[in-house]
Amino acid sequence: FVGIIMARKKKGKKSKTSKHQSEQVDNTPKWQLLIVDSDNKDWYSIFNGYTTSDGKKIQVTKCRWESMIVSSDTNGNCNVSIRPNKDPLPDTNENQFRTIRPDFVLVRKLVQGLTPSEDYTHALLGLLYANVPSVNSLFSVYCNLNRPVVMSALNDIKNRIGFDNFPLITQHYYSHHSGMLFTPEYPIVVKVGSAEAGYGKMKFDATNQFNDFRGCIAMYDDFATIESFVENRAYDLRIQKIGDKYRSYKRTSSNWKGNVGSSIVEEIEMEDIFMVWIDEASSLFGGMDILTVDAIRTEDGRDFILEINDCASGFLPNREEEDMGHVRDLIINRLEDLIAG
Repeated sequence: FVGIIMARKKKGKKSKTSKHQSEQVDNTPKWQLLIVDSDNKDWYSIFNGYTTSDGKKIQVTKCRWESMIVSSDTNGNCNVSIRPNKDPLPDTNENQFRTIRPDFVLVRKLVQGLTPSEDYTHALLGLLYANVPSVNSLFSVYCNLNRPVVMSALNDIKNRIGFDNFPLITQHYYSHHSGMLFTPEYPIVVKVGSAEAGYGKMKFDATNQFNDFRGCIAMYDDFATIESFVENRAYDLRIQKIGDKYRSYKRTSSNWKGNVGSSIVEEIEMEDIFMVWIDEASSLFGGMDILTVDAIRTEDGRDFILEINDCASGFLPNREEEDMGHVRDLIINRLEDLIAG
């Protein structure tokens, strides 16, 4: 990175007006940073007082995908209208109708939910249409919407550097339920569509169970994937990358879906092989600055990479503020790159 992070904190007493209100009457040049994230994430405090090397402040506007209406053109103009937030953060104008022409976008929330009514791809495409700079790139966010696209890219890595260096789990794809006649040996895990966070997947131990479920899949217009269930799992692994900052975690759980029910998560030492996995994965789709790699480690020491998650990956609660700071530093460096041309 070539950027220089300059923190210029305001001195003196705080006024009774909110930070956002005080910024509204400030006519100094600003970067318009649009952050797509959950209601409770306070990015205003994270960026407060920071400027780029040209003296421009960073004006944060945060909202959810469902609150956005995007208009853009092929000349790079992009206007985002934002509906009032029913649960705004204190001392912000999130309870008001807002309009912004973003200079940069940070995506920290999934574009698609569990149902068709929670699909906000059109808003993403509006930002992409104007080629608004972002973290991660809007193109990579779009590519990550479909698990088969991601799995194909991960398979390219495995074929290039070998299974020993990138132990991607073997997976089978079915475009229609009628093709699901042959499966790997049981037990198996079936995943329907591109669902996240433990949704849309089931474990089957025998053919009769799976055949009953196959009849249910016939009612839905979606693809499915099948992979072998790893029975002697010791714990789950998550490798995280934010720019040049790395973390690794292990998670133990009584549920085979590690993110369902109670679990214990602890940070562990970053192994060399973990660096290989996440650095290779971060090169996909033109490069990703923020991502995680999810894997399984078995009791006999074997590893299986299951998937990757892009910039909407959650941070561990006791590391969240520090990681949000890493994201801020990353974005400021990206803004410095824009200044340098």
